[in-house]
Amino acid sequence: MNIGIIGTSRITSDHIKVLKEHRHKIIFLSSTRKKSKNLRQLSRKHKIKNTFSDWQQSINFAKKDKKCNFLITSRIEDNLKILKSCIKLNRFIFIEKPVFLKSRNFNYFKNNKKVFVGYNRIFYKNINYLKKIFTKKRNINVIVKCPELNRKNILKNSCHIISILTFIFGKLKLNIVRKGKNYTNCILENKQKCFCYLSFNLNNSDNFSIEIFDKRKKFILSPIEKLKIYKSIKVKKYKNNFTYNPKLFHLINEYNENKFKPGFENQIKTFLKFTKGKKIINNLEFSKRIMQICERIAK
Repeated sequence: MNIGIIGTSRITSDHIKVLKEHRHKIIFLSSTRKKSKNLRQLSRKHKIKNTFSDWQQSINFAKKDKKCNFLITSRIEDNLKILKSCIKLNRFIFIEKPVFLKSRNFNYFKNNKKVFVGYNRIFYKNINYLKKIFTKKRNINVIVKCPELNRKNILKNSCHIISILTFIFGKLKLNIVRKGKNYTNCILENKQKCFCYLSFNLNNSDNFSIEIFDKRKKFILSPIEKLKIYKSIKVKKYKNNFTYNPKLFHLINEYNENKFKPGFENQIKTFLKFTKGKKIINNLEFSKRIMQICERIAK
């Protein structure tokens, strides 16, 4: 696959490592900042010949190679103008999540079927394991903790959590939102009457976590890269006292499963299949629904 990269953010290097490992050809690397230090550093580190400090010049360069697709890892505020330009060439596009922080911007690209959004966490082995179990199950109870510095960060950060819940449980409806000075609580529900209780604790010293309760089993993602499955209770006697502890049944650790940044290799493999006709869930409509939920929670 031939691919041109627009953007030199922190995760660009992680993408390049995967692309090179699988022998995809990087046609160019460009930046949205004319004096980008990252552009020089990345091009030297990964030996990329064609570089552009003006991303618009790279679009013109891509016109010469009709097989060149795009990987966009730029700043969120630059994505609208870049995506508009790339789509005009009718190429396949991989763009980093959440694409936009305003759901109305997605309306510019209605019915576009050539954009793949990089929600890397839905490509985790543990998330796909949970999807197989819970996609069609009914009456599941889910508790989610989302610590954020402030409500604005819900748009940038908590979209990851909403994407995971949407991927596992399908289309979700936001039912209730309650706000206090230092918290926001809400409930998401799907057609199978699975309820997700989300607690956004502002400026709290906690980690993201998802807990799913299914009969005797308890599934915990905390951090998201580690899935612990508990089954039944283990009783221990110490002198005249009893302790009751959940019994660990299974563990999946994404850091042990991946050579690269978790999810990145699988999503590049899926993007390649997408360019050959594979249907995907993580399209622009998927991202729009997630951002609409985040907007309602954050406002």
